[in-house]
Amino acid sequence: MRNICKRGKNNLAEKSFVYETLLRFLEGYFLKRDRESILEMTTEDVYCIGLQGQAPAFNREDFGKLLESHIAVDSASAAYRINAYQEKAIGEGNWICYCELETYMDMDGEKLNLSWWGITVGVQKEGGSYKLGLIHLSEMKNWAERGEALRKLYPDTSSPFIESLYRHLEESSRDSLTGLYNRKAGEVLISQALDNGGEYIFLLMDIDNFKAVNDVYGHLKGDMVLKYVADKIRRSFRDTDVVFRLGGDEIVTFIYPCKNRQAIEEKLKKIIEDYNKNMQENFSRISSSLSWGGIFSSRKRTFTELYQTADKIMYKVKRRGGKGYLIQED
Repeated sequence: MRNICKRGKNNLAEKSFVYETLLRFLEGYFLKRDRESILEMTTEDVYCIGLQGQAPAFNREDFGKLLESHIAVDSASAAYRINAYQEKAIGEGNWICYCELETYMDMDGEKLNLSWWGITVGVQKEGGSYKLGLIHLSEMKNWAERGEALRKLYPDTSSPFIESLYRHLEESSRDSLTGLYNRKAGEVLISQALDNGGEYIFLLMDIDNFKAVNDVYGHLKGDMVLKYVADKIRRSFRDTDVVFRLGGDEIVTFIYPCKNRQAIEEKLKKIIEDYNKNMQENFSRISSSLSWGGIFSSRKRTFTELYQTADKIMYKVKRRGGKGYLIQED
């Protein structure tokens, strides 16, 4: 199996004929909207599924009808950017590849993101050329749906090929140091939850005097402290709650749905208590604790609004010495 596409690039460090075949299909489908050029590169018994929810096609003629109706309905072309690509030989003269891409359009110099796609194609060698025998398209509304959609399409996790795809999706949504969600994933998940309505708590945490940990004990020890805090927070909340590293030593926790503010405050007290104990036992040369600022609300806001409000609340805690939390209700 080869994973040879760098994120955000359409060109490969090492190109393959399978990848080149995929590119010709993507060019015909997304850029040129050219039905005939796509049909020319398919086998007679091509199997296509996932074309905008339409019924599967089991041969070139049926596939041509699907393309004709689809391209007629949506004739606008879109640029695309490939974010992931993998391929695998599945027998003599047969290959399967998967790519993950996002489409966009240029609007007055700005890139307008349209959608995410997971595309699987099967490539077969016929004579001296390579043809598409399988085409499987899955359009996702947004970035956070990729993993869920892929698991529905390919439930067989025993396949090393599919396992590697799952692993790629998981790694692309995680912070490499702490294992928490990264900022991009966290913002998307929070936005989706806010769309559903209901009560929530948005928490912003910062490690007091974290710079001193790095200065006195070194950055490796500082990383250990950050990972300790991240793991403590993650284990303290539900799997359905969103915990992600915002950057540096700031961690966001989004509890949704939330009906019991007091229970959350008890969790924060315990996390702070355990952190203080750990620092006293292992990092006694410096003084450090945790400061939290939070919002308890049911009002829909943007992530930026939530962050800015929680940041102001957190600094109220810091100005009175840190080592605590403050959750305001609105």
